[in-house]
Amino acid sequence: MLPETLSNLLRRLREGAGGPLRLAFFGPTGAGKSKLFNSLLGANLSPAGFRRPCTMRPVYSLDAQYRDLIGPVAGEVHVRAGGPWADVVFIDTPDFDSVELQNRAEAERVFCAVEVILFVTDVQKYADQSTWEYLERIFSQRKPVIVVINRATGEGAVSDFRARLGNRLGAEELLVVRAYPLEDATPLPAEEPALAAISERIEKIVGTPSERRATLVTAFRADLESLFELWDRLAAQLQSYLDGLTELGDRLDDRYRESVSALGRDIVVPVGAGLKDEVYARVFERIQKIDILRYPRQLLALPFKGVKQLAGKWWPFRRDRVEAQVDEPTSNEAFQSLERRLLALCEETSEDFRADVRTPGLLEQEEARALRISHDEIVEMYKERDQAFREWLKREAEETASQLTAENKAKFILSQVIYNSVVVGVQIHTAGQFTLVELATDGVLSPLVAKAVGMAVSSEKVREFERVASAEHQRLLAEVLDEARLRYRRHLDGRRAWRDAFESLANDIQRLRAAKTGLIDAFRKDAFDSKSGGLS
Repeated sequence: MLPETLSNLLRRLREGAGGPLRLAFFGPTGAGKSKLFNSLLGANLSPAGFRRPCTMRPVYSLDAQYRDLIGPVAGEVHVRAGGPWADVVFIDTPDFDSVELQNRAEAERVFCAVEVILFVTDVQKYADQSTWEYLERIFSQRKPVIVVINRATGEGAVSDFRARLGNRLGAEELLVVRAYPLEDATPLPAEEPALAAISERIEKIVGTPSERRATLVTAFRADLESLFELWDRLAAQLQSYLDGLTELGDRLDDRYRESVSALGRDIVVPVGAGLKDEVYARVFERIQKIDILRYPRQLLALPFKGVKQLAGKWWPFRRDRVEAQVDEPTSNEAFQSLERRLLALCEETSEDFRADVRTPGLLEQEEARALRISHDEIVEMYKERDQAFREWLKREAEETASQLTAENKAKFILSQVIYNSVVVGVQIHTAGQFTLVELATDGVLSPLVAKAVGMAVSSEKVREFERVASAEHQRLLAEVLDEARLRYRRHLDGRRAWRDAFESLANDIQRLRAAKTGLIDAFRKDAFDSKSGGLS
């Protein structure tokens, strides 16, 4: 309806209020409208048939003065040379109740374009529900209407139809065509009273040029109002669809964040014990290098190192550093958790997309299958990220082991200052005299204190390394979940690709509303360009 209404408005603006009136014949199948059309115009222009649809597309009859109005139309066009009703374009339409969809579509297109309607039914079909539904629609348009009952054989059906018209629609006039035993192609007799009555009614509707102009201005105004009404309904539906897409996207993001959080609770970061030992040893080694008393202390501790080395020969001990082995992904607990969370994310999102009543047809079954990440895809993505994580672990371990923060250094140096302050205090108290026991004790305690503090700093660095590794591992696996989220996001974005055009059109309609009075005035000024005109 909206495209047809826009097309009519553009055509009317080109033609202006000095253009012809369009009068169309409508009716149910086999009511005799084509025969009446031919009889009224005095020529067999439209194929006529009883109880079967013969008019498959519109048939136009117009005066030669409007020849330039003819454009590419879906119908047959006949040009009249002189005669009555020079300012009327007659149109015979396909049946509005045709079993052929194309016929009904053509009838609908013409219905939207005409200013005057001549409705024909007969004594067999006047009481049909489809007839009354169409009549009610016609009268609701407030267009000039001529109602004809065809093939009347008595007063019973005519009286009943006239009474119903008055009671249901407030119609006061009904024109009656009597039944004639004629072939389909034979026109009605020229002396048939109904032909004269119809002609007189048409003359009255067309009226003077000023009255015809008023009729066309009224039709133009009605089309404008129809355009705004249709747009408001369509815009509300489109906006509701956009709102639905936006909310679905928000729920998708929330579902993704929940999945990432749940995955973080599920998995244990595979940082190998050997790698942690390596980080620990390297940090401890660097801690020892900032010990300002390491050389005197090493000298004092020589006897004890000798004892340790001797004991080591009696009790050799070596701590193996074995890196975590790479498991087959499908048997890996982290992989299983990732796949479980990913499939749940896809299934819940697909169900959410299909359930929202504001976005019908958003996700068909085939589309859902295409968006879902398969098991093989999950395996490959997991392998890629697991390899990336292990490479990251090596780099981060080296980086962690090669750097000591100012806080790390301060902790160690402060512990040494406190310990040495205690030693100096003891020396002052004893007047600088160390006994052999005190000397031995300092030689043992000083390295032990330094080592204890170094071990504490090293352990803290390892814990920090594990925290960073946990965050990196979760980030990498979350990328797989994010790939699923992005697939659904791209699907949503594709379904609202028209949003910018919609907003632009909404602005144009708003400006059109504001210019309504000016448009009607422009229409009154006969803004018709015959070189670019066209016929509906």
